[in-house]
This record gives sequence, C-alpha cells and structure tokens, in this order.
Amino acid sequence: MFDLYGTESVLQYRGKDIICNPPHLFALANAACTKLKDFKENQCILISGESGSGKTEATKLMLRYMAAIGGMQNHHITQPILEASPLLESFGNAKTMHNDNSSRFGKYVELYLENGVINGASTSQYLLEKSR
Repeated sequence: MFDLYGTESVLQYRGKDIICNPPHLFALANAACTKLKDFKENQCILISGESGSGKTEATKLMLRYMAAIGGMQNHHITQPILEASPLLESFGNAKTMHNDNSSRFGKYVELYLENGVINGASTSQYLLEKSR
C-alpha cells in the first residue's frame, strides 16, 4: 500500500519547487510556505468542493505537513492547532442527501509563521446556508 501522506512524502516535497514532483497537497503547502518564508508574501490556500469531497481531510493533511516541515520546536503550539480542525468540524454538521455528516459552515484557518515555523493560529466558522 502507498503511504501518500507519511514521512516519506513529507521529505519528497519539502523544499522542492512545485513542478519537481507529481501534483500533491504537500506541493501546494510547500509552495505557500516557501513564498511566505523567502519572499515575505502572505499566502492563501482555498480548499473547496462538493459535500464529501475531502475538504476537511485536505485541510488536516496540509496543516500536518506545515507542522512537520517546521520541526517540533513549537510542538506545544502546533498540536492544539492540529487538534482544533476536527473540533470545529463537529459544530454545525447535519445529515444530507450526499452524506451523514455534512458541514453547514465554512472554516477559516489563519496560520502565523515565523522563520517557517508555526507560532500561532486563529480559526473561524461562517454559516453557509440556513438549516431547514
């Protein structure tokens, strides 16, 4: 079985230009971190899709990647950030035609990095549609 999101994949994409490897969530996360660190340009990654398409999982994997490439210097900061995403997901979920656990909220996660290391974050949720 392929380990598409494990340590080996982190190492494959870490510090590499986005075109050096096959398309992957880690390539996007790495490109954003590189631009932020090297060019001091704020970055935004928008994850969208249909119900059940894996938006929450993609967010979780990108956050884990960013925490991994930053090292464990701020583990006491990165661990709560990684644990917050599933907690936010639990608010506002409802059963729909597409799946049993569909979110009614958009989630916004803002990471604060210093020298490529996560040193803080803020999160918000926004109501997307009225409950029926």
